[in-house]
Amino acid sequence: MADSVEFPVSRRQVLQVSAAGVAAVATAAAFPAGAQAAPAAGVATGPTTLGVTSADPGPGGTAPVRPFQLRDVRLGDGLLQEKRDRMKNYLRQLDERRFLVLFNNQAGRPNPAGVTAPGGWEDGGLLSGHWAGHFMTALAQGYADLGEPVFKNKLDWMVGELAACQAAITARIGGGDPGGEDPEEPEIGRVTGRFGSGLRLNGPSRAEHVALPQEAISQLTDFTIATWVNLAATQNWSRLFDFGQNSTVNMFLTPRAGTTGNAPRFAITVGGSGGEQQINGTTALPTNQWVHLAVTLTQNTGTLYVNGVQAGQNTNMTLSPANLGNPGNRWIGRSQYGDAMLNATIDEFHIFDRALSAQEVASLQGSPAGSTGGGSIAWYRFEEEGGSTILDSSPNGRDGGIVASQSGGDELWVPTHPGYLGAIPEDAVLRLGPPRWAVYGSNAATNTWAPWYTQHKIMRGLLDAYYHTDNATALDVVTKMASWANLALTIGDKNHPGYPGPITRDNLNYMWDLYIAGETGGANEVFPEIYALTGDSRHLETAKLFDNRESLFDACVENRDILVTTPATNPGRRRPDRLHANSHVPQFVGYLRVYEHSGDSEYLQAAKNFYGMVVPHRAYANGGTGGNYPGSNNNIELFQNRGNVANSIAQGGAETCTTYNLIKLARNLFFHEQDPAYLDYYERGLINQIAGSRADTTTVGNPQVTYFQPLTPGAARGYGNTGTCCGGTGIENHTKYQETIYFKSADDSTLWVNLYVPSTLTWQEKDLTVVQETVYPRQDHTRLTIDGSGRLDLKLRVPAWAQKGFQVSVNGVAQDHTATPGSYLTLSRTWRSGDTVDIRMPFSIRIERAIDRPDTQAVFWGPVLLQILGNPGGGAFRELSLYRHLKRDGDYSRAAITPSSTTAAGDQVFASQGFTLRPYYVADTQAASSYFRRVEPTVVFGSIDTGVPNHKRNDGLPAYDVPVSGVPSPGTDGPTFLDLLWDEAPFASHGQFVTTVTRIADAFVDADVFTAAQRDRIVADATRARADLDPGTSFDVEVTAKTQRIGGNAYVSVSARNADEVPLTIELVTAFGSRTVTGVAPGKTAFQQFNTRSTAVPAGTATVRVTGTVDGEEITTEIEAPYPASSAS
Repeated sequence: MADSVEFPVSRRQVLQVSAAGVAAVATAAAFPAGAQAAPAAGVATGPTTLGVTSADPGPGGTAPVRPFQLRDVRLGDGLLQEKRDRMKNYLRQLDERRFLVLFNNQAGRPNPAGVTAPGGWEDGGLLSGHWAGHFMTALAQGYADLGEPVFKNKLDWMVGELAACQAAITARIGGGDPGGEDPEEPEIGRVTGRFGSGLRLNGPSRAEHVALPQEAISQLTDFTIATWVNLAATQNWSRLFDFGQNSTVNMFLTPRAGTTGNAPRFAITVGGSGGEQQINGTTALPTNQWVHLAVTLTQNTGTLYVNGVQAGQNTNMTLSPANLGNPGNRWIGRSQYGDAMLNATIDEFHIFDRALSAQEVASLQGSPAGSTGGGSIAWYRFEEEGGSTILDSSPNGRDGGIVASQSGGDELWVPTHPGYLGAIPEDAVLRLGPPRWAVYGSNAATNTWAPWYTQHKIMRGLLDAYYHTDNATALDVVTKMASWANLALTIGDKNHPGYPGPITRDNLNYMWDLYIAGETGGANEVFPEIYALTGDSRHLETAKLFDNRESLFDACVENRDILVTTPATNPGRRRPDRLHANSHVPQFVGYLRVYEHSGDSEYLQAAKNFYGMVVPHRAYANGGTGGNYPGSNNNIELFQNRGNVANSIAQGGAETCTTYNLIKLARNLFFHEQDPAYLDYYERGLINQIAGSRADTTTVGNPQVTYFQPLTPGAARGYGNTGTCCGGTGIENHTKYQETIYFKSADDSTLWVNLYVPSTLTWQEKDLTVVQETVYPRQDHTRLTIDGSGRLDLKLRVPAWAQKGFQVSVNGVAQDHTATPGSYLTLSRTWRSGDTVDIRMPFSIRIERAIDRPDTQAVFWGPVLLQILGNPGGGAFRELSLYRHLKRDGDYSRAAITPSSTTAAGDQVFASQGFTLRPYYVADTQAASSYFRRVEPTVVFGSIDTGVPNHKRNDGLPAYDVPVSGVPSPGTDGPTFLDLLWDEAPFASHGQFVTTVTRIADAFVDADVFTAAQRDRIVADATRARADLDPGTSFDVEVTAKTQRIGGNAYVSVSARNADEVPLTIELVTAFGSRTVTGVAPGKTAFQQFNTRSTAVPAGTATVRVTGTVDGEEITTEIEAPYPASSAS
């Protein structure tokens, strides 16, 4: 471990008594009078008056509840530290010089020999530069964790080089022709194709290869790619298509494999050429004549067709495009390996999201679409009159770009405004607005791809460098960038010959209405912070220029959910009917920054209402959102319609960086309105999707994070993502786990404990340290130890899922309190050094039903989503019947879903009906299902089957705001009789159980769901089920067993903590001995290490016998605790 260093007082802290003081006065003066008065109930509050403590320019800086700086909180050993350390190892070895290559290219500065750009989307394309920003943020956060110099040294170098690039670009103003003019479009015509026109690559024109948009291939499982090709030469290994990240992760089709026979080959790999799964043809293709090639994949069978006839097949395919992550390179005619460019004409290039049948492939021989209707993902016909754009003839609008061969050197462009910094030309940003209104696409000369998103990432990285490592140069560079942004968004593209004048509000609405090209990330979050840092009000006004007023902002203020519309209800001039999730979530984080530094409550209201549209109405069990549904266009990065969970699961989705931003939004909303539900969602997203996004490997060749985390039954996660958006937010996610564990009130009188994570808080202003010891979420208890003294309110979050109690002891004394799930419990006292707070929130198995289809369910253990391992096949759901296993207490873990073992890391594993369930955050590539289908055909009470159908109550489900094909809405679905019954568990007595059965059965009779005879049968059988439903007597004992090596021997350690209210006798039994401890008091523990007298021990089970007295009768129960194997090394 690297040496830790002491942090000096930061420039950020100095700022709070100097320059920020000027900004604070200006901000406070700008507040409406009501913003500083006590708010009326239910009305959005304004920021806290700046004066309680110095305002911080960052998140929550003027709020009633505020975060600690990252450097104030350090993680301890546990799940999140494991994920963090893997990511920090990746950051340590990544060469920071690679991030400057593209910036130097734009600045006209030389690059070191042999140093290449990072790759993926950071490859010189239109999104280049964003990953440099993410990397700076991750380095800054990595340094804040332990103060390791390696991260600051890398970051300081990058900031200095970026400053030099910015200066070099600005210095060109006045030194050449003004920028802003349209670049010369290369002359690329079309030629005669198989049907109509085709595209000639590497022939007389400058057309070299084709780049497709990222949605064209991402996350496909079953697929077909079909096209016509007319080879002009016998080239070995040239690519008809090649989609991937690099020469390690890719899939390709070559018309001529350079092996015996030179037959065509399809291959897919995530391990380089040695790991290819291939489909090989049998005969070399002819030149100078049209040949039709098609590749299909369905489940494990891949088929290669030549001219409509099967030419090869592989029935052992385990890889699909989904395993490639989000391929940064999506090429027609170009190879990942540097092979020769394709010398051929292509026509009718189809991409389908299913495997075509042999008959459908054959139909493509006679007409452009045959019987297929054309590619469902994309269909490129090459019927344009000319130019470098190829149009998508599918309904999805996924136009591609023709990349021209280079002719001569490029002169350095001249900037329009001073202060620009980027890895792409300034023109690629300015052309988004008037007069050119560039759209999203792959043509580097005319299209654009989220240029303000990229600007935001660079600016955010520089601000984080300033905040976390005190780099003053970073503040200087980002302030100049902010000044440039103000000019770019007010004056605009002034050097263009068609310049219409300054940018108007209407122009801005039109810009931000555009799919992907108008994606701004959280650009509006950085400008209010720069305003607070500098006192320059222009920067606050710049933030407001990003308001998406026409197609979303105003609707959110009014709480009108238009995230998905129909063509008839779409309010925008250019917005799609379904909004891109990660384009819009971060905008609302920025709106909160505007609110904090302006006092305009409209921004808070918009953010609050928007969040409520997503959570819970579009939220999956793992915390994710976004996906396709029947009848929608095919793009899993978009929001699904309101209320749709069950009918969007099987379509994939749940983009990781959308959850990154959504938990950030929840966190920021909590600063202003302390609704515990925000932190309940934050925990759900963090513990499950975010923690599960980092592979449990030591690989450092790429960030090993996910792009999508599809909830499709039997789906497997793919890891990698160099250069993608989720790769960028991924390296941030796993270096800032400590940011939300603790908050403080603005007046420093209250400490909020939000997450139960091993950590140490150093609160310098109060001379207070809090150490939290826990292995949560692997276990359900934690201890806080106070070092310091004084009066303090300690607020402990009581999770909404904590239905089995929330027990708190201070210095070993149980506290008499009422802890309501989904609230905070306040301990108000004068604390002294050495005080301890012990918290236990018993984990239990619970079931969550999809809001639109109650039989579609997920299993949780406390905060942890449990996945069912394995692939049911064919997209089918696993089916479980569980109610027959329940006793009166409703405890699923008795027999329905039971603990079975623990992993080597200590993760609890469960079993149910022959299936294995494990925590979602365990991150590997095993197939697993996050949802299952509940099958409970008849009303049962234990072993007693009434024979009465377990009918559903008609709750009018689903109730979608936008139609789903083939699904009536409103429908007639709802919870079953048994669902409603067991929702009311536990039952204190059998009499209470029968009374509840009778009441619900009566309601079903009144609703004509049950007949009177069926009700009578149900009540009678419930009455006689006393013995079946009796839970018996048990004691509350927490048992753990583990293996460890001491000296040369393996030991089995068994611990049993009495969490009950009576003294107990506890016997610890293993194959290596036993120990009995009598009179174990409540809160105390029986413990023993058993020497196996061996260097290794296989996995096994310890038995704990517990004896206690209940109503004068001595009762003994047994608990089994599995332990993992211990190796000899």
